[in-house]
Amino acid sequence: MSIKGFIGSLLCSIILLGNNSCTKKDLDIEVVQDECKRFRISNPTYSLLEDPCNDSTRIYAEVNFNFSKTSDCLWRVINSPKFYDRSNTEITPLTYTNPTLKEEINIGDKEASYSFEAVFANLTLAKDLNHLILDFNTQNELGVASNTLQIRINTSCSIVDSSAYDINPNEVNIPPGQSLFTIRLWDNAAEDGDIVSVYLNGNWIIENHSLLKAGTDFNFSTSLLNQGANDLVVFALNEGTSGPNTVSIAVNGTEIQNFKPGLLTGEAVRINF
Repeated sequence: MSIKGFIGSLLCSIILLGNNSCTKKDLDIEVVQDECKRFRISNPTYSLLEDPCNDSTRIYAEVNFNFSKTSDCLWRVINSPKFYDRSNTEITPLTYTNPTLKEEINIGDKEASYSFEAVFANLTLAKDLNHLILDFNTQNELGVASNTLQIRINTSCSIVDSSAYDINPNEVNIPPGQSLFTIRLWDNAAEDGDIVSVYLNGNWIIENHSLLKAGTDFNFSTSLLNQGANDLVVFALNEGTSGPNTVSIAVNGTEIQNFKPGLLTGEAVRINF
């Protein structure tokens, strides 16, 4: 007998002393439901195949991610996308597709991919699109839904209006003549699936990164830096399975002090250096 089967039989034996309502199936369903509610992804990425920046009324992307739980919960994907212009104001497309497992998703060894498409009524409306936040959840065969997950998809001409976000007062000095600098990101609380993106001087340098407790180092060329002031913007894309988003950041080995803890979904903080 499996461990789960033994536990189920034991629990039923205990409960049956008082009534006859317990079955092994009840326990299995509870396990599946709990697992689905704690569904997590890592390494989410996307590839833009069509983009309003290239004079198209359509945005078409392939979305990929790894997942840490079993495939019992990944039976269907339900999209709830929100579309934003450069001022971070929500806009509405004409249509978008809602992919399902059987039609759009390919499941590998704890890997998943699916296509996402939205069509705007005309090119003028399409040109307003700067980025979208793709909220989605999964379902298992029993119809049990997971927690909500997020991926940010930027257009190829996406920009950030940094004046709309909080500014951290600390500065980091990069030594003259240094060819590389390092950004380190980590989860300063429980490792629960927090995801962030990082924007530097007009470029997305880190997109949809899943935070680890141990931290991850990213090395970049100092050619990305301006002479004088530079803006580094850290975006919280979700709040993991236990909010808020608890990202921490260090540049060249120096942790940014007074960094706003507990970012909520969609919030960001600028860091000048």
